[in-house]
Amino acid sequence: MTVEELERNVRMASLQRGLRLARTLDNADAPPQAGPRDLTGIHNALATAQDNQAYYWGDPSWHAIRDLRNQVDDVLSRLNEQAETTPQAAIHAAKITTLAASLIARHAAKVSAVLDAGGQRDTPGGRAMRLLTRVAEDHAARASGLDSVQALDTPRLLIAHVHKLNKELRRTDPDAPATDLGLDDPDDPELEGALSTSAAADPELAEAAELMTALSEMADRARRAGHRLTLDVRLHGMVETAQLRGFEMISGIARALMRRYDDQGRGASGRRNIAAMVYHYAEQRLERMRGTLGVDEQRDFGHYETAPPERYMDTLYEESRTVRAALNSKDLAPQDRPELQIRYLLAQNAIAAAGGDGQEWGTQAAFPPSNLVAGLKTDNPVEARLALITALRRRVEDNPFHREAQFLNKVADRFAQEIAGPRELTAQALEAEISADQVRAVAEHLVAQGTVASPLVLSETAELNLTHAQAERALAVLQTLKVVGLPTGLEPRSVLKAPSNEVQTRLAPLEQQLPLLLELQKGAAITAPSATEPPDTAGQPEAAQPVEAHAVALPEQAPGQAAPSPAASADPAPAAAAPQLPRRDRTAERRHPGNLDTRPAPTEQDLAQLLEGQEDRLKEVSERLIAGKEAREATHPAPAETTPTANPVDEAQHNAQQTQQNVGVGVR
Repeated sequence: MTVEELERNVRMASLQRGLRLARTLDNADAPPQAGPRDLTGIHNALATAQDNQAYYWGDPSWHAIRDLRNQVDDVLSRLNEQAETTPQAAIHAAKITTLAASLIARHAAKVSAVLDAGGQRDTPGGRAMRLLTRVAEDHAARASGLDSVQALDTPRLLIAHVHKLNKELRRTDPDAPATDLGLDDPDDPELEGALSTSAAADPELAEAAELMTALSEMADRARRAGHRLTLDVRLHGMVETAQLRGFEMISGIARALMRRYDDQGRGASGRRNIAAMVYHYAEQRLERMRGTLGVDEQRDFGHYETAPPERYMDTLYEESRTVRAALNSKDLAPQDRPELQIRYLLAQNAIAAAGGDGQEWGTQAAFPPSNLVAGLKTDNPVEARLALITALRRRVEDNPFHREAQFLNKVADRFAQEIAGPRELTAQALEAEISADQVRAVAEHLVAQGTVASPLVLSETAELNLTHAQAERALAVLQTLKVVGLPTGLEPRSVLKAPSNEVQTRLAPLEQQLPLLLELQKGAAITAPSATEPPDTAGQPEAAQPVEAHAVALPEQAPGQAAPSPAASADPAPAAAAPQLPRRDRTAERRHPGNLDTRPAPTEQDLAQLLEGQEDRLKEVSERLIAGKEAREATHPAPAETTPTANPVDEAQHNAQQTQQNVGVGVR
């Protein structure tokens, strides 16, 4: 073999060995990218349940939770020690964590159902069990890899995930008869029948029907591979979590449709009844999966249509209280605050949406801004808002198809607006008193130190000693003096880039001009809503236009002359009658064959200008057209006319007969 052939064979052997290694890695189980490998995340909830165990000491499910925790903690501690040197141990730890958290959630749901039946729902024990159920379900989802950046918040994403689980389940097809592990059966005939009936009418329920089909297929495969699932507990937890999320999503879609039909005044329509049926059976399936409803038990139709269901509100209120307590904790790291604040915002928005008032919570800017930023009371509201805006934008960028992406964007815009300041002076700013020294200090602070031209930033600056209303008014005065720019929406105002002597020149007549400027601001705010002329919308606030006009004429006044008061005007003229608006010619706006082309006809000068320099070309084309026409006439002569010449008498008689026939037809 030559050297080239030997090198080629070596490269081929290396390539084949690399392909075999790649296939091995593809077939191997991969550890979760970001997920717990022990039960540390639910220790606080378990400790709370332990403190209130007097309410359910005799319940077997509570003892099962205690035994399960004691057994799993020792095993997981050993596996996590081995995971430092053996990656496969980390996979086993994630599997055991998923199944253990899922079982704890089930047992806690059973204890909670017993307490509810005994009238102890609002006791500390009842709240502790509901909290443990929710925390354990979330912990199982994170351990199974479901709680990642792509958070399966749409039917399409969840259907794709269920198909992946089906592919994994096909690898576990048993050779022996299947044994049932007690997985929940989603093959509910009523739910499938309602979804198939409504799939053609509502696109949302069509997606829900596809999701139901995928869940049914996954449940069938899970039952057939029941004995295999005991070996792959992580897959077992993923199947169970996917079922919970699937039916929660179907229930949410049906609830949204019911609310939409009610808002449209179609509460008694057939489509609304079908959506209510889907919602009822999906909620009933969720109750069975959580262990609060027996297999043979049935809820009355309309049981879940209390607005909203109690379990939703309890979960939302507990989530809000838990997040608020975590935000107020002294041990909270700064990098963990934005995520907790986002959780608080989502919980409060869901509570407001459940109230049915039709208004979105937390998206309207408030002036002056509060020191309470998304549940966090802070001494530095500017930095807290900036950090939360960054976290909100990143959350939307990571998952733009999140069902709350639009709400998160609106909240980020709200906090950005609170930093930038209002587009017009608020009522508090119009009543605030400010001196020329304070305005000059603000200008020097903005130009010399590069401070952001924001009322919130200026009010938080200790050396200026301004309120938010005074900062607003100072920026409005500086806008008139061309030191700061106009309000630009979500961005702070621009600041003049000039040396300090130029700024001092602009601020020189401030003591004389300030009283008039402040009065003009009030007058502009009063007269702007009643102006008859349309405002100039070139990016300038309405209240700033009269101030600009008077600012140009200010240097012409004598230094000692008193500023004229806006209220000292002539007697108001009597109100004139409303002018009659001219009737619009709507035919000129509607497109029809008469106005499709309203361009004027070209004149001789236009034609001469168009054909300038093209005379020879036009003559050549004309000659070709004439020659072609003559050639066609010579090749295909016109046939001779054979029509007989009509007699004038016969033609007159024919016309008279035709008129009589037309008259007869009209009479009949």
